[in-house]
Amino acid sequence: MEENELRINIILSLQGALVGNISQHVRGICCDWQSTEWVKLKFYLNIEPNEEERELMSVVLTEFESNIQTSGFQFKKYYEGMIYSTKPFEKLDKFKIVVYWRNENPIF
Repeated sequence: MEENELRINIILSLQGALVGNISQHVRGICCDWQSTEWVKLKFYLNIEPNEEERELMSVVLTEFESNIQTSGFQFKKYYEGMIYSTKPFEKLDKFKIVVYWRNENPIF
């Protein structure tokens, strides 16, 4: 039960951290973890990572860490990465969960 509870808290904590802190260049955000040993976040961008994107990622990580601790969990290590990629969604490493993915298909 604890793994499922941790998964739910990770998703909710990340969703809360993303509100107001995601740029138009973020294509997707994926997450992986091992118990409470470590958590990894991967941000896929449609541009090369720049200072503005790194700043927003830093804000997301700070808010995520605060949110997850409030829910009673704490990771020993936090890892993050920003990757420029134009590969289709199907060809990207999505870790355990996809927290955010921008719709890139035509609506009509």
